[in-house]
Amino acid sequence: MENDTMEVNGRSTSTRIGVAFVAALSICSLSYSCDDSSAGSDSSLPIGETPPAPPAECASPPSVISSAIEAQISATLASAAEVRDELLDPQVITVVTCGTASPIPPRSRAQSCTAVFVNGQFLLFDAGDGAVPSMENLNLPLPELRAIFLTHYHSDHIADVGEAISRSWILGRRTSLPVFGGEAIERVVDGFNRIYALDYNYRTAHHGDALFPPETTGADIRLIPDPGPEGSVVYEEDGVTITAYRVDHSPVLPALGYRIDFAGRSVAISGDTIDTEGLRNMSEGADVLVSDVMNKSYVEEAECALRRLGEDSNAVILKDIRTYHIDVEELAELAEDASVGTLVLTHQVPALDDDTQIGLVFRGPIAAIYRGELVVAVDGTRIRLPIE
Repeated sequence: MENDTMEVNGRSTSTRIGVAFVAALSICSLSYSCDDSSAGSDSSLPIGETPPAPPAECASPPSVISSAIEAQISATLASAAEVRDELLDPQVITVVTCGTASPIPPRSRAQSCTAVFVNGQFLLFDAGDGAVPSMENLNLPLPELRAIFLTHYHSDHIADVGEAISRSWILGRRTSLPVFGGEAIERVVDGFNRIYALDYNYRTAHHGDALFPPETTGADIRLIPDPGPEGSVVYEEDGVTITAYRVDHSPVLPALGYRIDFAGRSVAISGDTIDTEGLRNMSEGADVLVSDVMNKSYVEEAECALRRLGEDSNAVILKDIRTYHIDVEELAELAEDASVGTLVLTHQVPALDDDTQIGLVFRGPIAAIYRGELVVAVDGTRIRLPIE
């Protein structure tokens, strides 16, 4: 499967083949544990005795099987290092859509997940179901994860937050990991920390403090008070500024969008929202706007089809969801009014794979209004924004 790579502002658009981890013998086979883990320390939790583990008896010269394994892992390590260096290049802001699905089936993609690499920092915005496997398959450097920002607490935006915390630590993160969010962020982060506490204890007991240091397990809470539609700065690090904005995903509260600014370039991330003042403010003059989108006419037609089939419960859901997502034409008008450079569609409703259908449902209606560059993202789409 191919992953889109795009450079913004006159740079060429190309396609590169994503490098998958070796199925049974991945990078973690040598460097780290292949298990899952995370969460805060609690010495009162049950733990058993750790049995001794003798090292393997390695033949010299190595066996054919061992040599083949070595070659596979070496290639994986080289690919991972190449991707890491590309993404952490301080001269380029790179946006990776690591999850573009909504909760509506079919589910061939990961749920909401957007990674932004800026000035050597890996910043993650939402992590729905499947986000972490998606990031690992894309070779995103999880040990470098610097912070997580949550737009709201629907499950398709937070289901893999615990795994993002855990896997980044297992794969080598050795710094604390803050998770930012609005009211009730304490409940979310404390919940994941408590859930993973047992697993954390098992890993440290089995592999030792040197490999799995307890001081960097779990995540730290960063509460964002209501920023209002005018926005408030919530993160400043090495020239990177992130501003949170209140958006409208009612009845969901809180609902936030974010804008990342660095060296005169900017990326806005809508979260789930309708056309609202906060979304317009964060989008103004943005080089890139990553936005959720719904073709409401299509969803209305789907609702009618479901009612004819007697699927009344699903029809009600399609009726209700039209009240809290932005329509294609509304988004096109907003992006055009805000002079957005590149509009990236994620959390697409409906999620379509056929290019003709994508043209009819998304590209056509938006291109009729919006004159900037339009990207209908899939999992693995990259938007590269060079620093001038």
